[in-house]
Amino acid sequence: MSLAIKVFLLSMTPVGECRISIPYGIYSGLSPFESFLISFLGNTLMGLIIYSTIDFISRILLNKEPLRSYYNRFIYKKLKKLKIHSLGITLSLLLFIATPLPGTGAFTGAILARVLGFSMKEAFTVIGFGVLFASLIVTFITLSSTLFIF
Repeated sequence: MSLAIKVFLLSMTPVGECRISIPYGIYSGLSPFESFLISFLGNTLMGLIIYSTIDFISRILLNKEPLRSYYNRFIYKKLKKLKIHSLGITLSLLLFIATPLPGTGAFTGAILARVLGFSMKEAFTVIGFGVLFASLIVTFITLSSTLFIF
């Protein structure tokens, strides 16, 4: 299996994402740009796949009456209140995805985007920019750490 495919697949794992795939790619011989680009594309694609899957499943589940009435009574009312501060919610989700720590990132961000009622276009934008910032941070940290290895 080629190194680029390994980096791409590592970037799609919910635990690793770009936090593991970028350092792995750089230390295994890919250029920093190649590692960054492959990891960014894989991580963003994984986020969009998760969002689409959850969207599809939720549409099927919300066709059933007990779940639809629960959703309308509780969750929909809460989401309407959040829409008042939509820019704040969007920026918060972007920062959440951009933080390269365990439990944050495109995987969890895609779930949150769907729960918060983001459209596919909004989710794609937030996930894309969040992964971009996280990938830049991880690449910078990885490159600066190689300066201290003797």
